[in-house]
Amino acid sequence: MIELPNLNIELTEVANLPFDKLKHMYVYLFNRNVNSSRREFFIWRITYRLQELRFGGLDTKTKSILENLDKRPVKEENNLPVGTEITKKYKGEIYRVRIVAGGFELKDEFYKSLSAVAFHITGRKISGKEFFGV
Repeated sequence: MIELPNLNIELTEVANLPFDKLKHMYVYLFNRNVNSSRREFFIWRITYRLQELRFGGLDTKTKSILENLDKRPVKEENNLPVGTEITKKYKGEIYRVRIVAGGFELKDEFYKSLSAVAFHITGRKISGKEFFGV
């Protein structure tokens, strides 16, 4: 006789289960075998599935968005012409960046990338295109 796993287990206790019980619970919850030998693989998926069963899963709209992520058109790269000026207000100060041949200029300083300009302004690594909205 096959023993059914205890689905009322506390989520924090899943990590303490022996490996064979984790694998058995996974097969029971997902109705498929898997060849992984990583405990973390089973722990993450089992705890997520138990939460999903207890509290409900994703709504239909969110599932649809996630399922179709790879079908969305890829945003084309913006190639702004030399001489274009980009402005950005950040922490109360307005920054004006001019696109020059081979890079970008901010307050008479030259930068090779828009991300380098954004780093200079914010002090952290950030996408220049995202920061400036281009």
